[in-house]
Amino acid sequence: MKKIIFGLLAVLLVLSCASSQKNINTPKQTKYPKWFINPQNAVTGYGPVYFFEGSSTKEATGHAIDNFVKLSHCYVLGTQTYIQSIKGLDLVYDSLFIHVEESPSDEKTLQKHFAHADTFSTENMMIIIHSHAPLDALKELQTFSKKCKWISTPPQDKEYIYAIGSCNRIFNEHKAWDSAENNAILNLARKISMDNAIEVLINEEKLMSKFNENVNVELHNIEVIERWKDQKTNSYYVLIRM
Repeated sequence: MKKIIFGLLAVLLVLSCASSQKNINTPKQTKYPKWFINPQNAVTGYGPVYFFEGSSTKEATGHAIDNFVKLSHCYVLGTQTYIQSIKGLDLVYDSLFIHVEESPSDEKTLQKHFAHADTFSTENMMIIIHSHAPLDALKELQTFSKKCKWISTPPQDKEYIYAIGSCNRIFNEHKAWDSAENNAILNLARKISMDNAIEVLINEEKLMSKFNENVNVELHNIEVIERWKDQKTNSYYVLIRM
């Protein structure tokens, strides 16, 4: 009798495992409006999806206002320490952070420069965009491409400085995108700061040098050019320029 019971339990266990394996599906990639993937002359804000839609809209709009102020004018402050050797230049300490001066900006200030153009929600994120022009041609929903051309090498031209920021998925998707965007701003400031450091160290003409730089980089009119998500690693990337 015991053998029969154990046999039945074994069969049930196998069946339950097989059933659970069938239910494990690779999550489908979320589709986003083209204006979120490739924003053009626009300011985007995003926040979590709450039970009351009005709360989500309010938080996403507040984030758009904060983004407008930050991208229009901000400072990157902190200290960087470099070591120059025959192997090249290494950054060994970095305490940079973004500073935005207190501003009375509100939704009316944002609307003087941009008009509300569209609102979109995923399962866990609400996105609001304010733009200079209607976005009818950019409302088509798309998935992120499997590969990203600029992820390893940012574009280069004489008119702009480009930078990339990334973030692994944290608790909420909207926070991951925000963190990637902030990291891109910090990397933009690092580019400017590193150019100064290289110039100083080269002028010293030593085999090995250590250089501490107190960074106070002022940034104006930053644009978000493209967003990309790596579905395999659940990582988020943002390309900006100034």
